[in-house]
Amino acid sequence: MSKLIKLLSITLLFIGILAGCSAAASSSGPNTNLWHHYFIYPMSLLIVHVAKAWIFQSFGFAIMIVTVGVRMLLMPLNVMQYKNQLNMKRLQPQLKELKKKYSSKHAEEQKQYQVEMMKLMQENKANPMMGCLPLIVQLPVFSAVYYAIRQTKEISSASFLWLNLGHPDPYYVLPLLAACMTYIQARVVQTNVPAEQMAQVRMMQLMSPVMVLMFGFASPSGLVLYWLTGSIFMIAQYTVLKKLYRNETASA
Repeated sequence: MSKLIKLLSITLLFIGILAGCSAAASSSGPNTNLWHHYFIYPMSLLIVHVAKAWIFQSFGFAIMIVTVGVRMLLMPLNVMQYKNQLNMKRLQPQLKELKKKYSSKHAEEQKQYQVEMMKLMQENKANPMMGCLPLIVQLPVFSAVYYAIRQTKEISSASFLWLNLGHPDPYYVLPLLAACMTYIQARVVQTNVPAEQMAQVRMMQLMSPVMVLMFGFASPSGLVLYWLTGSIFMIAQYTVLKKLYRNETASA
């Protein structure tokens, strides 16, 4: 679980860097920079195309539609993550016994403990780092959306409801909604976490919405809208997964 906390810290740093970056380049056309050419520019084109194809010609709705599309592409990864959570929870009694067996701090015993623990996890298709993978995959997409909004004039100057998508929400409604949905998402996603790790999980459940709230106050509304839509989608997705795998969840 400490690895997850470290990963969350890296994510906070990553998002903080994004929030402080200025839009030095324009994504109105292909850029010689590979990151711009293969990530930011295509994301910008996609949002603009969806907005113009949409009946209401709304960039806000376009960001929401693109978010849902990205989340659907990542759905197989999230299903794998959910199954992995169930496998990890089932393994807890055996892992406890293994830890008792190798309770000595002697280097040789600890080495053997690591070998047997990894073997047990492999046999049961459990990977403690699987929970980090979806987050790692989402970071480049998040970055691409951020710069697409900041660097594309059509998007950054567009209005949606009371928002200017290129500027922070003046009434702080969107950041508050995003923080609330992030908290609910954390509660829903982490219901299969073993009881021994719940204290650390609760800390993360509180840290995540606070981070989103602080970030949302200073970030373009379009990016906060992306985050909010993604959180709502994840809540719905995990609710469905719980129903589909309710027998496995009950036995875990």
